[in-house]
Amino acid sequence: MKVYPQDIEQNLGFDQIRTLLAGFCQSVRGEQLAKKAKPTESYDVLMKWLSQAKEMIQLKGSSDEKVSFEFPDMDDYLVRIKVPGSFLDPQDFHELKRGVKTLTSWIHFFQKKGDDFQELFALSSSIAIDPNLSIHIDKAIDDRGEVKDSASRELSEIRSKIAKSERAVRSAIQKILKKAKEDQFTDDDSTLTVRDGRLVIPLKAEHKKRIQGFVHDESATGQTVYLEPGEVLNLNNEVRELKYAEKREVIRILISLSDHVRANLSELKRGAGLLEKLDFIHAKALLAELIGGVIPETTNSTQFSLKHAFHPLLLLAHQESGKSVVPLDLTLDHEKRILIISGPNAGGKSVALKTVGLLQYMLQTGLPVPVKEESKMGVFSSIFIDIGDTQSIEDDLSTYSSHLTSMKYFLEHTDKKSMFLIDEFGKGTEPQFGGAIAESVLSELNKKKAFGIVTTHYQNLKKVGDETAGLINGAMKYDLDALEPLFELEVGKPGSSFAFEIAGKIGLPADIITSARKKIGSSHVAYDQLLNQLEKEKARFEKLTKKLEKDQSDIVKVRKDYEDLRSMLEEDKKRIIKEAKKEANHILENANKDVERVIREIKESKASKERTKAARQELDKKKSKFKEKSDTSSKPSLKVGDPVRVMGQETTGVIQKIKGKQAEVLFGSMKSIVSTDKLQKANADPLVSYQKKVKKLGIDISHKMANFEHEISIRGMRADEAMNKVETFIDEALLVGVDEVRIVHGKGHGVLREIVRNVTKGHTSIASVEDEHADRGGAGISVIKLQ
Repeated sequence: MKVYPQDIEQNLGFDQIRTLLAGFCQSVRGEQLAKKAKPTESYDVLMKWLSQAKEMIQLKGSSDEKVSFEFPDMDDYLVRIKVPGSFLDPQDFHELKRGVKTLTSWIHFFQKKGDDFQELFALSSSIAIDPNLSIHIDKAIDDRGEVKDSASRELSEIRSKIAKSERAVRSAIQKILKKAKEDQFTDDDSTLTVRDGRLVIPLKAEHKKRIQGFVHDESATGQTVYLEPGEVLNLNNEVRELKYAEKREVIRILISLSDHVRANLSELKRGAGLLEKLDFIHAKALLAELIGGVIPETTNSTQFSLKHAFHPLLLLAHQESGKSVVPLDLTLDHEKRILIISGPNAGGKSVALKTVGLLQYMLQTGLPVPVKEESKMGVFSSIFIDIGDTQSIEDDLSTYSSHLTSMKYFLEHTDKKSMFLIDEFGKGTEPQFGGAIAESVLSELNKKKAFGIVTTHYQNLKKVGDETAGLINGAMKYDLDALEPLFELEVGKPGSSFAFEIAGKIGLPADIITSARKKIGSSHVAYDQLLNQLEKEKARFEKLTKKLEKDQSDIVKVRKDYEDLRSMLEEDKKRIIKEAKKEANHILENANKDVERVIREIKESKASKERTKAARQELDKKKSKFKEKSDTSSKPSLKVGDPVRVMGQETTGVIQKIKGKQAEVLFGSMKSIVSTDKLQKANADPLVSYQKKVKKLGIDISHKMANFEHEISIRGMRADEAMNKVETFIDEALLVGVDEVRIVHGKGHGVLREIVRNVTKGHTSIASVEDEHADRGGAGISVIKLQ
């Protein structure tokens, strides 16, 4: 891919991204791949790179797949072992063993899951390694990088004899040292030491002839000598001979092990090549974790649509300081190819321009970028930039001459597959001439159908942006009340530089500002004032619109909750009436039985006056008892605070006092004394009643209902963050009693979708979990129905 200038990576900040990427590599060869990575204009090559990165990100996010993500270097060891008869030392075999184990784990993984990770699998090229190779190395080399005693029977016997002989030497020489201390031939705190691989005792120089033996060394002052007593000389010689035998056996084992590795040398070399590529791709996945990067939809075209994009370096810097970063949303297509960004200094124009350039450069190098998954990006054959002060002392070029040199290059090499980025277009000379030249250059670049972004303060370029097909204006938003930049790009209108407003805020004298306004002419001031007024009006309407939308949403939610509660109370009312009718029928049935019994008794007593009178009295008693019970059940007792109304009227009041059968009732602001017989309880507001119930639990349910959102998004979250948010969301949905919620997780690699499924699986209060309709998001959204 063609780029300009040569230091484009430094100007965009990609050199720092490359440093991060190389730092994530574990092997020297993987790091070399990171340092050599270049962008490509080939769509097929790029899609292969991006697919590899996407599969690695998916693999790292899966808890089901067991594969090693350690990528040690193997090449140097394989080169050293190439010659027959050569061998590696134990520590080298320990490192080689790590590489062989990693390679074996990937080969086994590809055998099982190769179809699911086709681009990564394609790198393996059917590498076949002896599966027993790592077992052979394990049998001989321990985890400290030393040859095991069990590596051979001979080595085990030799080391056993060495240990036995060393114990004998130590025991004998300890006795001699003890005697030397008693005879004051050496200091009381003296201990055994080793010289030339042999145990010796320290003696004062003047006593060295008192003990027969061989002096191996003396101290720097010459006052102490290190003597090997003659009594242990033969034992030490025996230990030395055994250690020579041990060394010969270890070399024999290492040569045998090296021969085994050499038999797999060609496959191991291919495997080493695979590991360095996997290491490089794994570094891309780690970079994605660091910057929240994804692999967006990539098309074989030159248009793009960035959603919630971040400058990765700015994002990392602000994360360290705890600051937030305003994301960038921008779409350029064949009808609106060139964006002209205007606005105040330090308002974010250059950052927006660099964000687009850096993300495009990263993508075409095969790296994940910090955008939302629904973003779309294309492929350009060339990227040209003119950013910053490019004054060249060596070439005797001024700042403006250097800019013109860049413009000359752009005009000669730009085509419809090019992206150009120009910061402060036309600066460095008189605005009248700089603006005219910039306008002409921009017109020519537009004719070439190139895509690009320029930043400027020139009014003539803003005007061209409004009037010319293929161009579109954009402005960095500005808070006119606080006179502070909002760092948010708004496409569709030009922006003001707010020069006078900023000058006033800084404290420049008012008369100076007034004089300046007069000098630039009324037309320029009027145009700038119009832009300012438009900005104020737009900001005000945006605030009002957001408030109105929130109020409407709150009203709909509260109304729905009210209707639900009303429906619940209606059901309770029907149930109570049904139970009351059932009880009345029961009472009536018993009364009928009593009447029939009394009639039968009267007939049997032949209607004697005494028996008839007694029967009537019994029926009157039951009638009175029934009426008393009916009155008690039908008219509940009244108490202070009850909502009531006078029978036959609709006005509701609240009981203030009760004295006997008289009650003091407050109707609005008027108090009235009413007989309790004429009062009946009024139904309380169901919503208030419901709030009283839940208030006992310490939960402000009305607040939760009013502010509950039926949809959340977990895109861009880590697995643990997403899991916690989904669990909390489900709990709140059940609390406020909604029937259905939606969780937006995006399609991506399917990791977040799987987390949603795992959290909701087996939940007793969840009726179903399904993907949204294809027209409304499909597999990128989960619809959860609650029961």
